[in-house]
Amino acid sequence: MSIRAQLSRSLFFALCFTMGALLLVIHWGVGQLTHGYIQSRLQHDAESIISALDKDPQDGQWKLNSDRLGRVYERAFSGHYFVIKGENLNIRSRSLWDYPLEVVSLHKGVTTSELMPGANDEHWLVWSQGFSKKSSTFTITIAEDIAPIEALTWHYSLWAIGVVLSGTVLLLLLQQWIIKKNFRYLDAVRTKIQSLRYSREKTDLNKVPEELMPLAEDIEQLLVQLQKRVSRSRNSLGNLAHELKRPLQRVQQLLEEASNPHSEETQRLLGDIQWLIQRELKRARIVGVSSPGRQTHLAEDIPPLLDVLTKLFPDVVITSDYPAELVLYQDRDDMLELLGNLLDNACKFAVHNVSLQIRQEDKNIVISVTDDGTGLPAESIARLMQRGERLDESKQGAGLGLSICQDIVENYQGSLLITNGKAGGLRATVVLPSDPI
Repeated sequence: MSIRAQLSRSLFFALCFTMGALLLVIHWGVGQLTHGYIQSRLQHDAESIISALDKDPQDGQWKLNSDRLGRVYERAFSGHYFVIKGENLNIRSRSLWDYPLEVVSLHKGVTTSELMPGANDEHWLVWSQGFSKKSSTFTITIAEDIAPIEALTWHYSLWAIGVVLSGTVLLLLLQQWIIKKNFRYLDAVRTKIQSLRYSREKTDLNKVPEELMPLAEDIEQLLVQLQKRVSRSRNSLGNLAHELKRPLQRVQQLLEEASNPHSEETQRLLGDIQWLIQRELKRARIVGVSSPGRQTHLAEDIPPLLDVLTKLFPDVVITSDYPAELVLYQDRDDMLELLGNLLDNACKFAVHNVSLQIRQEDKNIVISVTDDGTGLPAESIARLMQRGERLDESKQGAGLGLSICQDIVENYQGSLLITNGKAGGLRATVVLPSDPI
């Protein structure tokens, strides 16, 4: 799973948990505040009702002064109700009509509150209190329908859920935008690393974020170090081949002067060794100064290669056709070795002419090398790619050229095909991706 997907999933679950808990707390808190407010109002209404309760001076019975009560208690099922219960006393508000409201007698100072279903699908908040007046003990129970307030609370809760969901989606989109924006810096790092691989210019790491700077610098140092190692290895190989040339010539001279029954086989082995040395020296001349990591600029790198091959094969005419502005992202040394081996092989078996063609087709670079030799049977072409295989023993070499080409092409995820040309001779076709890999 990608980092972006992991971050998105983690943020989504974190937001769902946090927002869900927040909604529950808000809903519970609003309910508590609403019930507390209504209960406080019921207490004030109860005090007004208790103050309106008094004994009739004529018959000594407890009665309520209706003039001191609100009209809301007079309308049937108005949503506001009360009951006063005492010894031989049970006073109910007219708003209750005939709906029964259970009242539990309480001692003085004791209060209770509860939620219960009421008349006509109402939802009551009921508050009860025990009190005494003029040495008589009573219990007053007062109720109010809170269904409209609860409906309003749910209405705003739904709005809150909508706002929270919208905020969650917005935060997820914002996170995606931030991740995408900051991941662009990784693309910048990748581009800078590619420029290290394919360019001679020093990369500018000033715009890389501080968190990625150590990684970018370490990769830069690693690539530079690898470039130096490869360059030293290639240069050392060329120097070694050059230094071995004269001692081997002296050994061959001594063998020619001495009488040795195995001199013919020894001469052949020495010849192969000398060819390998000549091959490395030729390669050093083809590549020139080793500079791994450079791009291949056709206009700069192809002419020197053709000049070297023209001097090595003066009887062969080498023609070329390629866009001068085309730049190959593949390593310059690898491409020169690939082209050098293909052209060298073609020049050896050509009669008069060798042709090099390089073109871009869609997202591929197509390289074609043809000669005007006699060609090969189809069954022999497959043997060409085998390391060390030589179909013509009369030609000097160790049979490594095409297999080395195959290794280079496969390293860049390309393909190499050897076929007979239409006009005779062999045709080597290389297909390489035009974009960096």
